[in-house]
Amino acid sequence: MIDYASGGKESFKGKKVVISGSGNVAQYAALKCIELGATVVSLSDSKGSIVATEEKGVTPEEISTIAQLKVERKQLSEVADKLTGFRYIGGARPWLHVGDVDVALPCATQNEVSGEEAEGLIKAKAKFIAEGSNMGCTQEAIDIFEANRKANKGDAIWYAPGKAANAGGVAVSGLEMAQNSQRMKWTSEEVDEKLKGIMAECFKNGLETAKKYVEPKEGELPSLVAGSNIAGFSKVAAAMKDQGDWW
Repeated sequence: MIDYASGGKESFKGKKVVISGSGNVAQYAALKCIELGATVVSLSDSKGSIVATEEKGVTPEEISTIAQLKVERKQLSEVADKLTGFRYIGGARPWLHVGDVDVALPCATQNEVSGEEAEGLIKAKAKFIAEGSNMGCTQEAIDIFEANRKANKGDAIWYAPGKAANAGGVAVSGLEMAQNSQRMKWTSEEVDEKLKGIMAECFKNGLETAKKYVEPKEGELPSLVAGSNIAGFSKVAAAMKDQGDWW
């Protein structure tokens, strides 16, 4: 998304990323962002959020600490005072408390970005939002993101729905099945490389489908909502036809 929108001039490197959640999805999203050169400025759970107050943001070591905390079924509030460079905000999601950001990744639960929070992310200059959680954004929030995309063209926030953006989990399950079938064992680096290819193709499919069926205006970013919905429907329809369930 970043590469396409910037014409190949930008990447995750140097970006400020706000992430919600602190379970597996949030932890690995944060680690991947850090690996790619971004600064992660928040994590959260059902009781509140930790927000970075220093430029370093969340470190892999702190993510490891939080991962162990979650294994023990404890809350972020129980370790917040042991993390330097953070403030804990009880009863709040991070979206409206992190200042200006570049990327937002909802990785906690359903309906965790409201219409008000969508407006707040736009005011915070966020340019990309991709769901790690299933249906992380409310319909009101999606409508706001899509309206901004149409109105502001290349300067808009660009929204990627979970049905495409968080397909990596299912994709890796498929890779696990492939390993089992072939009696093979791939390294984590090999799996990661294969996953990159799968997700790049997933983005390309949604993007090209959007261009084909919902042609964007000049300078406007294609709708990944429409592209992902239509691509998903088309794939199911083609499978039904191949199996003789239709026509």
